[in-house]
Amino acid sequence: MGRGQGEGALFKDARGFWTATVELPPKNGKRRRKVIRSKDKKVARDKLVKMQKDLSENGDMPTSSMRLEVWLRHWFRDIQAPRIAPKTIAVYRTMLEQYIIPSIGKYRLDKLSAEHVRQMHRYVTDQGLSPTTASQAHRVLSIALRDAVREGHATRNIATMVDAPKRARTELVTLNADHGIQIMQTVSQDRLGSRIAAALLTGARQGELIGLEIDRVSDVLDLSWQLQRFSWSHGCEKLESGKPACEYSQGARCPQRHLEAPIDREYRHLEGGLWLSRPKSSAGWRIVPLVDPLKSILERRIEASLSEPNPHGLVWTADPQLNRKTGQLELDGGPLDPSRDNKAWHAALKRAGVPDARLHDARHATVDLLYEAEVREELIMEIVGHSTVAMSRKYRSRGNKDQLRAAMVKMSQQFLTSNPTADSPHLGID
Repeated sequence: MGRGQGEGALFKDARGFWTATVELPPKNGKRRRKVIRSKDKKVARDKLVKMQKDLSENGDMPTSSMRLEVWLRHWFRDIQAPRIAPKTIAVYRTMLEQYIIPSIGKYRLDKLSAEHVRQMHRYVTDQGLSPTTASQAHRVLSIALRDAVREGHATRNIATMVDAPKRARTELVTLNADHGIQIMQTVSQDRLGSRIAAALLTGARQGELIGLEIDRVSDVLDLSWQLQRFSWSHGCEKLESGKPACEYSQGARCPQRHLEAPIDREYRHLEGGLWLSRPKSSAGWRIVPLVDPLKSILERRIEASLSEPNPHGLVWTADPQLNRKTGQLELDGGPLDPSRDNKAWHAALKRAGVPDARLHDARHATVDLLYEAEVREELIMEIVGHSTVAMSRKYRSRGNKDQLRAAMVKMSQQFLTSNPTADSPHLGID
């Protein structure tokens, strides 16, 4: 008859080592034991007692342990990457390769302690990085250890026993309705002024607008795709060190490069590292009624785009770039790069003389305009696609389209009445 769970044995093996064994819970009907060896009998006996204590407290323990680095690389490649978005993959890769693995990757999973987690925190902040970055690294480590416990490679998630660093407090600038009107007047003659007008008049996110295709503009804006910059991943074999086998350090230059992405998400490649991606659920596909002045503004922009190169059929394309062969500035019809789009936004705010705010904060101005127009709150959240509503949207019907259109009209009228110098609904914006 075999030993029962938690029972142990101490004996000297044929090689002269004192061997301690503890019976573990069986898995898939197979017997499991934890075995340790030592040349010293007292050391072996003490380890036996500790193993039995740990088993009693945790209910199980791994039969063998690997280094944290080995687990993290396997976990990231085979478990985590297939279930998260490409931009999140890039963040996780940075956390692992730059902070977690260099600081504590050499330790065994079963030897990790709370002090090791704090060691990782210090490694991040000692490089002059903020507690926010350390908190991000902590979260990634915690998720990796959670999965290690689930798969039987560890008995506990030590990261949950240590407080994550508090995130740095940031003071965000918010834009109000008056700011929005001032910005609109400033960009009225810009080639891509309509891009900024769309941000202020719809509350749409950056990716939703710069990824907007002409065939998704009618009496509504179909915001069912987003343009984003993703990082390519190596497709070549990895060496034992974890480095790629090809001669390039960047995944974008690997001959076998590929995009790591969940199989249940839709992506369309445009060029370089720019992709169109679907929101992760249909709840994120927004339809925004198109009314004046934005309707007239977009009609003028689309008309202008017909005389420009536009291989991807986008409403907004990149500004002229220098052709090195001709020495001339030329349009190539490429997508608007998110970073260039962001710089254009800040330049517009500076010219308008309004507080410098994030591009994402254009949504604040939109919400403020909607409130000033006395639009009902549930319609405001429907129009701007507020995240808390998106989570519950799958459980209820969408807002009445006639009500949404009426709300957009009420809000947009503020631009027409507050700009007495404009002689037409399009405010002069192309």
